[in-house]
Amino acid sequence: MMAAVMLSAQNASALGVTPGRSTIDFEPGLEMTKTFTITNNEHRKFNAYIYAEEELAKYISFGQDIIEFNESDNSKTFTYRMKLPERLEPPGDHWGKIVVMELPAGWEAPEGETRIIATVAVMHQVRVKVPYPGKFLQLDMSVQEATPKEPVKFFVKLYNLGKEDIAKATASIDILGPTNDVIATIETEPASIKSMQKGELMAVWNAEVNPGMYHASATVRYDGEVGKTEKTFYVGNMLVDVLDIKVKDFSLGSVAKFDMLVENKWNQPIKNVYAHMRIYDKDDNKVADFKSASLDMEAYEKAHLYAYWDTEGIQEGDYKAKLELHYGDRVTEREIPTKIGLESIRMDFMGGGSGAVTGEGDLLSQYPIILLVAVLIAINLAWFMYFRKRGK
Repeated sequence: MMAAVMLSAQNASALGVTPGRSTIDFEPGLEMTKTFTITNNEHRKFNAYIYAEEELAKYISFGQDIIEFNESDNSKTFTYRMKLPERLEPPGDHWGKIVVMELPAGWEAPEGETRIIATVAVMHQVRVKVPYPGKFLQLDMSVQEATPKEPVKFFVKLYNLGKEDIAKATASIDILGPTNDVIATIETEPASIKSMQKGELMAVWNAEVNPGMYHASATVRYDGEVGKTEKTFYVGNMLVDVLDIKVKDFSLGSVAKFDMLVENKWNQPIKNVYAHMRIYDKDDNKVADFKSASLDMEAYEKAHLYAYWDTEGIQEGDYKAKLELHYGDRVTEREIPTKIGLESIRMDFMGGGSGAVTGEGDLLSQYPIILLVAVLIAINLAWFMYFRKRGK
């Protein structure tokens, strides 16, 4: 017999299988029947060819391998049989697939040949779980992350793949900081898990720490046995913040040098940090678009970003700056009201630092305060002289 198999398989909405997986607990010589549903989502006329593959294929059989679909068929149920051997080694998961392929309309195999030309293929997975001798836990851990000073919840998932029940399982979770030092240890309540069943241990940690990346290492003790599982998690979000912006020695029409002080508030290094600033006039016309050079920052480092703007042709007045800070795969944006004078660029910067007033304008902008202080000093001095003369 000549076999010519030509496949062009892909997932598509036209054909579906539900459920996508069946899980079976191994028993020696187990015989059973299982069903799944094949859906005809686009209501087309076609034939579905069905076959099994992978390790468990030799234990799977079906009464028919071709199912006909008409336009009126929403779905059809398919039944397969499974007969397991007396032994299935090694312990753990064993897999098989039942593949459903759509065949072209009007397809027929020539006599004495097998020709399969498929346009769409989906599959139903079959998993057989073979228990381990004695007691055996498969472990996993998930973390419900939070912001700093909020509780972080840890869930240690327990899968008892052994033939025996587990009477008592507990977990001790070490929290490691960025230098791999243990900064906290938390304990869970105990739990019992029957053979081939699953359970869960939960613990809570109040994260009185800086934002950043941390690591959890869980040691699970169960009926004299020990297992471990680990998980990296985050507290808060990666953040590089702008603390201050200054422009010194500025005069309108020259090149303004923006000095931006930024801080990495993350407990890990962050690469490719740079600033992108656009400046708009009062009519929202963009009058400037410039970037700083990029740099890499260490954990908790403060650094300066420098950007330059040629202000030739720019008029005095009120403007709006849009500052984008790029770092890692993140971007944060701020809008900053900006006032440009003959010798100053004043930015009403509401952030980690104060507003930035630049160049010679720094001193000029403080004249009203200096004048007020001088007047108060003069008044106090006048009162002092008055009372001194009166006393004499």
